[in-house]
Amino acid sequence: MNTDEKIWRYLKSVGLNDYGAAGLMGNLYAESGLKSTNLQNSYERKLGYSDADYTAAVDNGIYTNFVRDSAGYGLAQWTYWSRKQALLAFCKAAGTSIGNLDMQLRFLMKELSEGYSGVLATLKNASSVLEASNAVLLQFERPADQGKAVQQKRASYGRTYYDRFAQQDDISIDEFSTLFAQMRKGLQSNHAASYSEDARQWVVDKGLIAGGGQLPDGSPNYMWNDLLTREQFVTVLYRFAKVFDL
Repeated sequence: MNTDEKIWRYLKSVGLNDYGAAGLMGNLYAESGLKSTNLQNSYERKLGYSDADYTAAVDNGIYTNFVRDSAGYGLAQWTYWSRKQALLAFCKAAGTSIGNLDMQLRFLMKELSEGYSGVLATLKNASSVLEASNAVLLQFERPADQGKAVQQKRASYGRTYYDRFAQQDDISIDEFSTLFAQMRKGLQSNHAASYSEDARQWVVDKGLIAGGGQLPDGSPNYMWNDLLTREQFVTVLYRFAKVFDL
C-alpha cells in the first residue's frame, strides 16, 4: 500500500467523509508532498540538513533545537514551537521516530479533535472538496497566502485524491432499482452466442441448468443472458456434485 492510500484509509477510518479526507489530503500535499519526514526547504539550506539527516539528528538527540527552530516539519509542516513541542512529546510517548507516518497521523487527529473541533466537524460532514479544503487552509494550516488562487489550487489537489479514492458509483436505492429492472429486461432472453453451444447443451443434458418457463414457441427459456444469483450458483454447484457423486 502506498503512502497516499495509507493516509486516505486512515482518515476514512477516523470518520472523515470522502470530501473531508480529500480536502485534508490536498492541504497536506501542498504543505509537505505527503512526506512525513519533510523539512521545510528553506531550512534545509539554513540548517544544513536534508530531510533524512534532520529526522535522524532529532531522533538521536544530536539536534536539540527542534522545538524552537521555526522550521516547518512533517505532514502538516508543524512550525510553531508549542505544536512542535507537542509533536515531539507525542512521538516520544509512542516510542517512534519523529518522522513516523502513523504517529503523525494520530497526532494530526489529536490536534484536530482537541484544538480544532470545528474543522474536524467540517471534515466529517463536508459537502464539497472546496469546503473541506478551505476549512483546513483557513483555520488549521493558515499559511501567509490564503488568497483565492491558493484556495483553488489546494482544492484541486484535493479533487485529485477524491477522484482517485472516493466511491464514484454511489446511487440511490430508487436509481439502482430502476437500472437493475432495465438491465434484467434487456438480458432475460434465450439468445446465446454460438461459441457456447456445446457447453450449453452439456449442462442441459446433465441437468445442471433448468429452464425458467417457456418461450412463445413452447421451448424452454434457459435465460442464457440473465444474471446469476448466489442462490442459483450454489444450486448449480449442488447439482454438479450430485451428478458426479462428489
